[in-house]
Amino acid sequence: MSATRPIALLVTHGGLGQELIRTVETILGSQTGVIAVSNTGHSSEALTEAIDREILAFPDGTPVVILADLAAGSCGMASRRAGAHARTVRRITGVNLPMLLEFFHYRDTLPLDELIPRLELKGKAGIVTF
Repeated sequence: MSATRPIALLVTHGGLGQELIRTVETILGSQTGVIAVSNTGHSSEALTEAIDREILAFPDGTPVVILADLAAGSCGMASRRAGAHARTVRRITGVNLPMLLEFFHYRDTLPLDELIPRLELKGKAGIVTF
């Protein structure tokens, strides 16, 4: 069991983060501890600052998992720069619906260092060619 429930912080282009959250909630029901930050209207520096503001709003000791849509570009770069303060922050890119569903299913039962690789595997497993 995780000592403190991790927060999901989605960093995405446009409204993608909000739509992913809405879709997760359609499948699993209402969720807490999830926030979306969009790059819309933000410079790269302003996006990093917005991510940091969200991270700092959580109580000390709350782990944060930043899930960015793309490794490159403003969202991925800002996600890498953000969270440099004394918080437990993990980062993963390529956020997709299978990855998020896995996060919400297991964030209360797996330690953070086991959850992150599981998210990566689930996200990749959700990509299938027919």
